[in-house]
Amino acid sequence: MRRVSIAVLAFLAASFAAQAQVQSVKLITPRLFGHFIGDILKVEVDVRVDDGVELVPASVPQPGSLNQWLELSSSQVESGSDHGATLYRFYLSYQTFYPALDARQLDIPGFTLSFKSGDHIYPAQVPTWSFGISPLREVLPPARESGGAYMQPSVPPAFYDTRWDACRALGLAGAGLLALALLAYHLAWWPFAARAHRPFAQAARVIRKDLANEDARRGYRDAIIALHRAVDQTAGHAVLPEDMPGFFAKHPAFARMQEEFTRFFASSQSLFFGDNLVAALASFSSVDLRRFSDNLAAAERSAS
Repeated sequence: MRRVSIAVLAFLAASFAAQAQVQSVKLITPRLFGHFIGDILKVEVDVRVDDGVELVPASVPQPGSLNQWLELSSSQVESGSDHGATLYRFYLSYQTFYPALDARQLDIPGFTLSFKSGDHIYPAQVPTWSFGISPLREVLPPARESGGAYMQPSVPPAFYDTRWDACRALGLAGAGLLALALLAYHLAWWPFAARAHRPFAQAARVIRKDLANEDARRGYRDAIIALHRAVDQTAGHAVLPEDMPGFFAKHPAFARMQEEFTRFFASSQSLFFGDNLVAALASFSSVDLRRFSDNLAAAERSAS
C-alpha cells in the first residue's frame, strides 16, 4: 500500500495542572486517488503521548455505518514504548459504497481520541482527509440493443498447470515411502520383522505379548524362553551362564549389560530348575525383563 502522510499535528494540551500531554498525531493513508465503489481503505493513526497518559477506550471509533456511503469495517489499537513516550497505533478500515458518476473527492470524517492522566483528560484530534473516487461506467454510454449488452463478461479463471505439482507430490510420496521402508528395515518392523540377524528385536515383541498374558506365570515363563532363544540365535549355539565371557567377546555391543545378563540367568535357574517363581521375579521382575529385552534390541540395532 502506498502510504501518504497527509498531516502531522502537534497537539499541546492547555493544562497548567499537569505536565502529561499528547505529543503528536500522525495520519497514514492509502493512495489518495483511483478508488472505486466497494474499495476498502486502510488507515493508520499514530498518537504519541507522554508516559503515564492512558487511552480512554470509549473514545476509539467502533465499526459501523458512518453515513449513507461510508462504513468503518474494523478498528484495532496497539501500544508500546517509543523513546521515552508511549505510542498508540490505530488500524482503521473504511469501505466506500459511493456510486460515483464522475471522478470526485470525498471526505473521511475526522474524530477525537481521548487520553487521561489522573483526573485530566487530553484530546487528540484526528483530521478529516480526502480521497478520489472514480466511476465504474460512463454517464451516457452508447445505445445498445438490449440492457444485457452493457454487462461485461466475467474474467475467466487463469489456467494453472498442475502437472509439475503432481510430479513433485508423487516424488515426495515415493521418497516418503522409501524412507519408511528404510526405517522399517532398520527397526526390523513388518515385513522385516523376521530378519534372522535381529533376534533380540523379534524377542522384544514376543516378550511384550507374553508379559501381557492373563496367566502371569505362563507369560513370564514364555518370555524367559523367548529371550533365551534370542541369546542362542545371536551366539549361534546354546548359551549357558559360563559361556557369557565368550559371548561378550564376540558381541561387545552387549558387554555393558553383564549385570542384567547375570540376573536374567539367575532368574531362569530359579524358575526352571527350582520351580520358584517368587525367587525368579525377585531376581528379575517382569518390568526388568521387558526393559532388558528393549535395551538388547536397541543395542542390536545400533551394532548392525
